[in-house]
Amino acid sequence: VITTATDVNNRFAVDEWAKRQNCRAENPEAIVRFSSKVLAGETAGIYSPWPIAGRRPEHTAPAAERYCDAMLTIRRESGDALRLIPAIAVLGVGCRKGTPATALERAFAEFLERSGLNSLAFHKVCSIDLKRDEPGLLAFCQSRGLAFETFSAQALLAVEGDFSPSAFVQSVTGVDNVCERAAVLGSGGALIVKKQAGDGVTMAAALAPFSPDWRWRDE
Repeated sequence: VITTATDVNNRFAVDEWAKRQNCRAENPEAIVRFSSKVLAGETAGIYSPWPIAGRRPEHTAPAAERYCDAMLTIRRESGDALRLIPAIAVLGVGCRKGTPATALERAFAEFLERSGLNSLAFHKVCSIDLKRDEPGLLAFCQSRGLAFETFSAQALLAVEGDFSPSAFVQSVTGVDNVCERAAVLGSGGALIVKKQAGDGVTMAAALAPFSPDWRWRDE
């Protein structure tokens, strides 16, 4: 109903904007509060750590993180503001053969707890091609609706960056680090969380380039 009202009144529709920016609403109930403010002719504040290109819609304004009505973020946040999570994070994974999905779930929960990242920010898991048919890893990706991509050792070795080397991993896979290199290669961006290891699982995170703009409908 709110979306229809914003469309009819030619007002900024934050839910349509979020879709166009490849963002997921963590607390969609807050869309109503945001849109009600816009419909009333008031100014709704939006916080973004990324520059937003284009002409800002009427009845919106930049706002500090603590005082905004909506925010773009990849981190776990609290409060009443509408939290819009760009799906731009890639999870790099290395694991022992036969690692069950339950162990990967535990490792991911610990990874999120330590890093402070929001699980909704992840859209893909990457690893070495030796793991392309790993049942536990495939089940983990399927249960979370994550794409799965693998790379050869040669492709991973060609990735430039400062990675955490492991002689053991090198002897088994032919590359000194799987999770960090795979995350960077799969994202096309920068490593944001270095390797975390435990229970035979290693995980790292990289962020794809993200350039939001103010488009929210066809012009």
